[in-house]
Amino acid sequence: SLFFSSYSNTSKIFSEENSDEIIKLLGDVRLNILVLGGSSGFIELYAYGMFKIARVTGIVGTCLALCLSSDLKSLSVVTEVSAGAASEVSYFQLETNLLYSFLPEVTRMARKFTHISALLQYINLSLTCMCEAWEEILMQMDSRLTKFVQEKSTTTSVQDEFMHLLLWGKASAELQTLLMNQLTVKGLKKLGQSIESSYSSIQKLVISHLQSGSESLLYHLSELKGMASWKQKYEPLGLDAAGIEDAITAVGSFILKANELLQVIDSSMKNFKAFFRWLYVAMLRMTEDHVLPELNKMTQKDITFVAEFLTEHFNEAPDLYNRKGKYFNVEKVGQYLKDEDDDLVSPPNTEGNQWYDFLQNSNHLKESPLLFPYYPRKSLHFVKRRMENIIDLCLQKPADVIGKSMNQAICIPLYRDARSQDCTRRLFKFPFLWNNKTSNLHYLLFTILEDSLYKMCILRRHTDIS
Repeated sequence: SLFFSSYSNTSKIFSEENSDEIIKLLGDVRLNILVLGGSSGFIELYAYGMFKIARVTGIVGTCLALCLSSDLKSLSVVTEVSAGAASEVSYFQLETNLLYSFLPEVTRMARKFTHISALLQYINLSLTCMCEAWEEILMQMDSRLTKFVQEKSTTTSVQDEFMHLLLWGKASAELQTLLMNQLTVKGLKKLGQSIESSYSSIQKLVISHLQSGSESLLYHLSELKGMASWKQKYEPLGLDAAGIEDAITAVGSFILKANELLQVIDSSMKNFKAFFRWLYVAMLRMTEDHVLPELNKMTQKDITFVAEFLTEHFNEAPDLYNRKGKYFNVEKVGQYLKDEDDDLVSPPNTEGNQWYDFLQNSNHLKESPLLFPYYPRKSLHFVKRRMENIIDLCLQKPADVIGKSMNQAICIPLYRDARSQDCTRRLFKFPFLWNNKTSNLHYLLFTILEDSLYKMCILRRHTDIS
């Protein structure tokens, strides 16, 4: 129940009510488990109804009824196996002593797993919001600037023409026509405001949600690693310290990529702001409108920003025009939010970065577990997917280990069902399983057809198989 509808109100992505859902779910210290069964012997146990802690194998047939005893000592299962026109209904009892013997450890581990699962969902929703904010920019940029560049027919590059306008204050006749017809003064102002607003939204989402969510994920995984180091308590449950270490490293790489995106947004916002302010004044002059004195003031820094913008973004990139989902090379933030495996179109420039050069030249630091690996050519989505896969992998092992420990202790064939057209028995939802907490008994209620009459039977089994 964690949903949000719009990126514009970033402070309310997760309302207080929604963000507390997981805390309310985990409010009860006592472990609660959801047991699911289906066809082909499919049985899975979910702690707090959210995170899989056991996957049971070896049970034949379709599950008709399931019941985990409240003392966690056994699991009762009723299955149906088709055999031609009839079906065989059987009762199984599986011992779940690992859950019972390690209940405090299973509870702590399950709480951590549930927190981690909720945080991954939180990060996914935050990223979805960022993509929505970016799509707003892309629609504006794509329809205006890309069309503007593609419709240009002169041999002079767009970059050269804009540079000429920046240096001499005069635009060629074609550039002036294209600017006034394609962009217009009003359209340019609106485009500038739209881009600034969208970038600001993405920036807030990264800082307020993506970074805080990743840091919380790092905290819970580090605690889980500490638990895994206590082998006497947690090794029998399949908690693997090496796998958790890999997950921590993957989260670190994601945090680095989110920080890189923040730097790209910051740089792009400065450049775009300076570019649109300069172009707005230039277009006002073309229409011979009055230019306010404060707009006329351009510092050397502003001119440098505009020159950098033109140099970096207005390079001709015809190979991008026809590539699916790609655009004219004027916007660097979107490439980080593309849910593709392609490398970044404009990766960050690491030339001259002393720390980066130092790391590249040091074999010891390259292999150091203390440094998170950095993927300069990959998008935020790519690093996020990699992080999710590694976390899923490290948290799957306990479900396999606990599932394999659930040995089948009892198997009792109950009856053969002729599958007649008479649906009387079906109306009462038989067989029916339940657990008596006070006497620690499993009860099974079922019916057997004898001499055209249904006889009702009750089967009782102790939850403690021994």
